[in-house]
Amino acid sequence: MIFKKKPFKLGDCVRFQDGQKDEASGLDIGGWQCRIIEINENQKMLLVALDSITLKSLPRGYLEESEEEGLGWSEYYIEFDSVEPAKSRDTKEDVKETIAELSKSLRWVYLGEEGREINAILAGADDTHAQMEAWKAYLQKTLKLPFAAKISEWQKPGSILKAGHKVQVMAIADLDEWYGIMVKIKKGGRSHIIPLCDLEVVAHNSANHDPVQLYAVWYANR
Repeated sequence: MIFKKKPFKLGDCVRFQDGQKDEASGLDIGGWQCRIIEINENQKMLLVALDSITLKSLPRGYLEESEEEGLGWSEYYIEFDSVEPAKSRDTKEDVKETIAELSKSLRWVYLGEEGREINAILAGADDTHAQMEAWKAYLQKTLKLPFAAKISEWQKPGSILKAGHKVQVMAIADLDEWYGIMVKIKKGGRSHIIPLCDLEVVAHNSANHDPVQLYAVWYANR
């Protein structure tokens, strides 16, 4: 095939020609607009950065699938002959802000279905403290107390609590900067305060199992 010479240069704005499809997803990508950030003359390929308007139009499913598979969604490789010149319709700062906004909304999606649930629980919570407050509100609303649990993590030396011990979770006690949500438990008639992330619900068919597991996944990956 003979490629038509096109005077591309870095920073040029181009538009994907109508009728283009993403090979992996089948998504119609005709009309996407972007800036050239790399030119491969040998392979007649361009690496482009999508503009903010295109980024905002990307289907949620495309974004989530890209995150789960560890693929980028803000840049794209395309052949010379599949694009045409276009006029800029935003700024690079607009692109940067849009990527930051989308990345925040997709932060946990790489974890799959659990990640989607975590995103829903933490919507609007921008920092760790706000996220812990969101978890506390969610768990206070969701958990049915008391419930049986098992200590799943090693405890500090000298503690009478050991991994594998069965306990009763009585209440959500407080938030700790390092250990997250702290819960009040009972074992052998005595009360203790330990991190919720150190526990797992004994009954897997309990309504409490999935919320506690979901919190543990978040805590381990935060």
